[in-house]
Amino acid sequence: MKRKEEKKQSTTEKKPSPKWFYAVMISLPILFFVILELSLQIIGYGLDYTQFKTISSYYPDKLFLNPDLPYKYFYNINQAPSTLPDGFDKVKKDNAFRVFVLGGSSAAGWPYVPNASFSRQLKRRLELLYPDSNIEVINLGISAINTYTIRDFIPEVLEQSPDLILIYAGHNEYYGALGVGSTVSFGLPRSLVNTYIWLKEFKTTELLQDIISSMYSFLETPEDIKMNNPSETLMSRMIGESTIPYQSELYFAGINQFKGNFRDILQMCKDANVDVIVGNLTANTRDLKPFVSFPLKNFPPAEEIFNKAGTMLGEGKIREADSLFSFAMELDGLRFRAPAEINKTIKILSNQLGIPFVNIDSVFRANSNLRIVGYNLTVDHLHPNIEGYELIAKAFFQKMEQLNYLPEKRKIQLGIQEQDSLLAANFPFTKLDSTFAEMRIILLTGQYPFVPEGTPNLRMKNYKMTSFVDTLSMKIFNREVKWETAHTILAEHYLKKNNIKSFIREIDVIIQERPYFDQPYEYLVKTLIDSGYVNYAMPYLTKLHSFKPGYFTYKWLGQIYLHNKSYSKSLPYLQKAVSFPEADYQVWYNLSGSYYFNNETDNAIDAIEKSLSLNPQNPLARDLYAQLKSLKQ
Repeated sequence: MKRKEEKKQSTTEKKPSPKWFYAVMISLPILFFVILELSLQIIGYGLDYTQFKTISSYYPDKLFLNPDLPYKYFYNINQAPSTLPDGFDKVKKDNAFRVFVLGGSSAAGWPYVPNASFSRQLKRRLELLYPDSNIEVINLGISAINTYTIRDFIPEVLEQSPDLILIYAGHNEYYGALGVGSTVSFGLPRSLVNTYIWLKEFKTTELLQDIISSMYSFLETPEDIKMNNPSETLMSRMIGESTIPYQSELYFAGINQFKGNFRDILQMCKDANVDVIVGNLTANTRDLKPFVSFPLKNFPPAEEIFNKAGTMLGEGKIREADSLFSFAMELDGLRFRAPAEINKTIKILSNQLGIPFVNIDSVFRANSNLRIVGYNLTVDHLHPNIEGYELIAKAFFQKMEQLNYLPEKRKIQLGIQEQDSLLAANFPFTKLDSTFAEMRIILLTGQYPFVPEGTPNLRMKNYKMTSFVDTLSMKIFNREVKWETAHTILAEHYLKKNNIKSFIREIDVIIQERPYFDQPYEYLVKTLIDSGYVNYAMPYLTKLHSFKPGYFTYKWLGQIYLHNKSYSKSLPYLQKAVSFPEADYQVWYNLSGSYYFNNETDNAIDAIEKSLSLNPQNPLARDLYAQLKSLKQ
């Protein structure tokens, strides 16, 4: 009996597994995902979320914000908002002054093309004052993003050796990508959302997300339909929670989301010892009633307060009216305008961390009638107009000047009024751009939430086109022609009318918008030379040569200097031009003339002989050859 019990006990007691067995069990799934990730990377699965990359072989030495990067944050949308074409050198030059601008659509310059954004206006001011510096102002603003995206951007931005970072952000905290009230939201704690963003760096995450999306594609929700409806504006598509009551749980969730992310952003910059300037937010409180109004337990409806503010304003009670306008915005149930708590947070965190702060709202108030911001400086609920963007650019510049966050190179001494005058006279923005912006505003403000949901856009429907510029703008708006193509068409329209200044202006706008693109430069220079406006061409030719020297620039710089009797200047350019395989008989002819005027007769004879070998029938070359031979004898 005892022996049986011992046998039974021995069979029930299993021998412990060796330690290597547990190590293998743990390692197998890890190894599986490592192999899967490497395999997905090798085959190039999904989108590339590299933050800065070379986007074209045409600009091999430039980095740009990856145009696919927004899809990292807008995971359930067919067409994510676009990035701006602000490039910078892969290898930072010794004379470079590099500034990154971070924020949402207001930072990006909506509804205007980038030339009107405050970042471009700041760049042109710095270029005016510091001609010996290579000014790089890179705008990373994207519509409908918030501090989740900016927080994710910062580590890679800090790797690019910035001299300064400017931040204007906070309006999109509720409805921006992954915000607490957005259709692009998980409703997760901030730490988990930031972990999800980090996991998006891995192809495995994208594969799993694609599998889940395909499984649930047949269960398309109303939010999915709304997000990918081409007739909806991005603003209306981002509304997940159409009512976020004042001081509600979601209201405070948005504030806490901003506080945590914004603190992380500033702390990372401070730890990297990179200079930062933050601006608080401004909005249209005077001329735009609340989007959504409803009574709350302890507060009246927002529209009631807004109407009372209007009454106070009519009675001349300015301070009371201002306070009520601001309170009406606080009570607005649709939170596209940041509550006052966001601005309070910006100021507190900047003070706590020793980060310089610019009071943008005070600047706008100081430039508004009765010190209440309305349509005088905005185009809708919060986006600045041209004058508004100019004020933001100037406010940041003056703070940079105060703190000496400026290039170290030589500065041109110009007063602020002289700067403003020169910048206004050369503002790269034409009627075509303003009309296009007007159409974008009409599209936005003619739809929900500016009008009741489902209401047709009567403003767009009733828009009347009365000019050639209107027609071209509509073609850009409808994506029938590209923006730069429309400017070229308009330029040629002016050229046919011999309106040279307007022709130059339209092409100059393209050049300012795409500063590293050589084709507009070449087109403008060649057209001006062919039309007899050689001196008008010279500044553009010189600029083109500074960033993309080649046969075209060497040839024309040499020929223009020769034409202007600057013989010593012409010679090195023409000598270089003939080293290119495309050098023709005309360049050799001009080189011969330049040698002659520089008293190098033997070289002049060699050059004219080369010209004649390429075109023996050129009478001018034959005459010059005879003169040179006679002179030599």
